[in-house]
Amino acid sequence: MNQDTGNEHILIELLANKHSRAILCLTSRKECSAGVLSQELGIPPATVYRNLKLLEGAGLIQHVKTVINLSGNEEKYYRCALREATVRFHEGGLSIDLKKEDYSDRIVRLWKRLSHPDASDSSAHPK
Repeated sequence: MNQDTGNEHILIELLANKHSRAILCLTSRKECSAGVLSQELGIPPATVYRNLKLLEGAGLIQHVKTVINLSGNEEKYYRCALREATVRFHEGGLSIDLKKEDYSDRIVRLWKRLSHPDASDSSAHPK
């Protein structure tokens, strides 16, 4: 995806922000709620929510599920949608190529999870 729409500066600012980068890094490894992000990264909740809104608006993070906790409150879980970002300066211009993951298909995500059991499961059931 080549960004020619003038949003390059927004994307670069998001990628340069230490909190946004930390959120992207953690959510690239696992689905996280704002509470988990705040606790694991040591970032104030308001900062997490603000960065999640900006990252989601830029298409760098996706809301993948909502869980109702025991208190009856909704917890949204997010996953990094960015697989790769390439920034290019060419002939006085700036372009950003983004390669993204699509987590919207939950059946595919479930199939991937079930088809690749972790090592502890495979050692418990030798073939």
